[in-house]
Amino acid sequence: MEFSYALGLPRQLVLAVTAVSLVEIPVAHLLLARWNPSVAIVVTAASILFIAYVLLDWVVAARRPLRLDGGSLTVNRGLRRPVVVPTAGIVDARTVPSSDNLPRGAARTVYAGEANLLIVLDAATAEALGRDAVAVAADDPRALVAALRAVIERPATGVESPS
Repeated sequence: MEFSYALGLPRQLVLAVTAVSLVEIPVAHLLLARWNPSVAIVVTAASILFIAYVLLDWVVAARRPLRLDGGSLTVNRGLRRPVVVPTAGIVDARTVPSSDNLPRGAARTVYAGEANLLIVLDAATAEALGRDAVAVAADDPRALVAALRAVIERPATGVESPS
C-alpha cells in the first residue's frame, strides 16, 4: 500500500525561494564580481546547485510515497535515504496533533511542516534503528494508522489457539 505525503509539502515556500533566488543570484554575482571574480563564480555555482537541490528534493518527495509492504514501512524523505521500519517491530501507531511534545528519541522524518503520525517501536527495533519512534506527516494519517494497526494485529489474530 502507498500513502502520500505530498499535500503537506511547502510548495509556496519552495517556489518563493526559487523566485527570490532568480533575482538574488545574478545581483550577488555582479556585486561579488566587482570585488573578486573567482569568489563570484564559486558563490554563484554553489547558489545554483543549492536551488537545484531544493527543487529536485521537492519534486522527488512529491513522487515517492510512504510504502507499506512485505513486512516493512518505507518512509521516503525526498532525496535523503529512506527510513525502513520492520512492521514486526511496531508497537503502536497513533495520530498526533503536531511535532510538539514528541517523545525524546523520536526520529522526525517530516519533509517539512508538522508530524501528524507517531509510530512507536519495540526495544529491539528501536536499538537497531537508533530511534525510539518515527514521526511521519501523511496526507491521510487515519488511513495509515488503520493499515499499520491491521498489520500489527494480524499475527495475533492469525495464530490458532490449540483445542
